[in-house]
Amino acid sequence: MESGAKRVSLIAAEMGGYWAPWAERLGAGTPDVVQVVQQAGEKLSQFALRIRTRVAELGRQGIAVDQAVLVGGGRTDADALSARSLAIRAVAAEMARQGGGIVLLDDSGADRYSMAGLAATVAPLVYGTGVRIEHTSTPAAPERRLAEVA
Repeated sequence: MESGAKRVSLIAAEMGGYWAPWAERLGAGTPDVVQVVQQAGEKLSQFALRIRTRVAELGRQGIAVDQAVLVGGGRTDADALSARSLAIRAVAAEMARQGGGIVLLDDSGADRYSMAGLAATVAPLVYGTGVRIEHTSTPAAPERRLAEVA
């Protein structure tokens, strides 16, 4: 991580993703947490471009993204895979320019294998850059667990 740079954490959450626990978790490492949340009606590809734009803006401002989480919304189709790949590469590239960081890919259950596969594919590509890519699973939101039981 570039010394002297302001450090932030980034939460990028797809529609349907349960991202609330990440605000507190990431805020413990860096007090400032930037949130980019997919809007209703926004295509996943547009959302990925918005993530790339936001991360580039932070870099131009001298703000280093120290840790980031991409919270999946449950989609497993080719468009979702492509959009997530773009978002991950954008975040990882900026982190590499800043000296490193960690990108977590958090699934929403249905997209567990998709997110794990992306992490396994991208992790070796960033080897030696100081960037780590990891898959994680956050327990479902309480209301989602109740709906699954009903």
